[in-house]
Amino acid sequence: MDIKSTCRESESKVNGMTLGAFTGYFRNRDSNKNTLYPYGQYAAHFVLGVIYSKCDDVADERKQFSLADLAKIPSVIKDFEFFAQPKFRIATARPGSGNTKNIGSADKIAELVGGLGPFASLGEEVYDDYWMFYLTRDMAEAVGVKRPYMNLKTYLEYKQRGIDTLKAHESEIANLVEDESDSEEIES
Repeated sequence: MDIKSTCRESESKVNGMTLGAFTGYFRNRDSNKNTLYPYGQYAAHFVLGVIYSKCDDVADERKQFSLADLAKIPSVIKDFEFFAQPKFRIATARPGSGNTKNIGSADKIAELVGGLGPFASLGEEVYDDYWMFYLTRDMAEAVGVKRPYMNLKTYLEYKQRGIDTLKAHESEIANLVEDESDSEEIES
């Protein structure tokens, strides 16, 4: 369970949230870096979300208050709305921030609360596949390749590319796999 928060921009829209990295433990599901157990051992991945509004009347940040004044200090946030959803149901197909490797969330309140992001209908398998192999521009440049996809439309095109050729040779490939099983590449 990840706890995430975001600020309302309007009655129907929020800033969005980052839903965790799409590198590291997300791709290496046996790693427990930044998690108690390896990512792959969890039965599900949920977000407890908090949506809030900013208060207009806030205290002067430079002013000091005593504990006796605690009840008089105006809050900086208000109008809390809570929701809980499986992470894939509120994820989008774009990173959550420009310079990090985080999965982005839906930014419409109804999609967050109702779990109606684009992967909700596509399923967790598509979500996992999309994000496990997603490359930012910097990641692609670092390995000297063109980005295979940048959104769900280009992801579909990428996944369909060459599938007819592979299907035409499916039985040949199956036989080759049997022959190759004894001489698998050794990982270093």
